[in-house]
Amino acid sequence: FVLSCRVTVTSMCSMDLSRFPLDTQTCSLEIESYAYTDDDLMLYWKKGNRSLNTDEKISLSQFLIQEFHTTTKLAFYSSTGWYNRLYINFTLRRHVFFFLLQTYFPATLMVMLSWVSFWIDRRAVPARVPLGITTVLTMSTIITGVNASMPRVSYIKAVDIYLWVSFVFVFLSVIEYAAVNYLSTLQERKERALRERVSTSHSSPC
Repeated sequence: FVLSCRVTVTSMCSMDLSRFPLDTQTCSLEIESYAYTDDDLMLYWKKGNRSLNTDEKISLSQFLIQEFHTTTKLAFYSSTGWYNRLYINFTLRRHVFFFLLQTYFPATLMVMLSWVSFWIDRRAVPARVPLGITTVLTMSTIITGVNASMPRVSYIKAVDIYLWVSFVFVFLSVIEYAAVNYLSTLQERKERALRERVSTSHSSPC
């Protein structure tokens, strides 16, 4: 006999986000009879991978479904016996364009904006200090926003590495101005002391 049944399932997929957002995920769905063993019921894919298809009008917001892969295996339970189990493996590739616009592009612009201070005169303190502080705070806001929208995982993601490297570049641009200002102050003190000694020696009586 032929049995037709419609089932709506909300499933969970464990993902490895270490390469986020340049990641490709593999999610699986398992279908198994609850009451009938393999002696009573045999499950199999009639057309293999071609047994599955999706509506072209349906798409995921963050992922592109690259391919399906179907398999059939037996599962053993010591109390009841062997059961047929159908596996569906989905290969999902994440859309990266959204993250380029929302994360990577703004972070890159902040790093480039911090380099502008290198062309500003070191004596223009009101121009260089606000520029450095603004870029540091903006990078902190970007990092906080990305982490707030992500699952809290215990490992480092690819986007974390990119953002923190960008933050270090922005922070170093501020440190560079502080170092240049400090070294210039020391140099000016030495030159002033040298001029004072020269003027003193010239003004002393013979």
